[in-house]
Amino acid sequence: MKIILSTLKKILFWSYERGSWQYDVMCVVILAFIFLVPIKISGDNASPAMIVRADEVNALDKNSVEREIQIRLRQKYGSAASISRIEEVEDSSGQTNYVVYKK
Repeated sequence: MKIILSTLKKILFWSYERGSWQYDVMCVVILAFIFLVPIKISGDNASPAMIVRADEVNALDKNSVEREIQIRLRQKYGSAASISRIEEVEDSSGQTNYVVYKK
């Protein structure tokens, strides 16, 4: 039992010498985690789909803004795209824009 606790302590505090096989195994495990874990597990995978200027959207409330953007996405991609979120941002000139993220 003491050997197991000693090994876990060395792994936790990264106390193996560089170039030893234990060090190499820990590096391989970390790289495998980085490259093999799916994006869905590691975080939000929504990507920006389009940026729409607020003055180009003929809408009065948030629901009509979403409908208008849904129509634009359908025109751009040819089919209905599911929207993850819509963020209202202001650029350096003070113009309000909508950044649309799709799933």
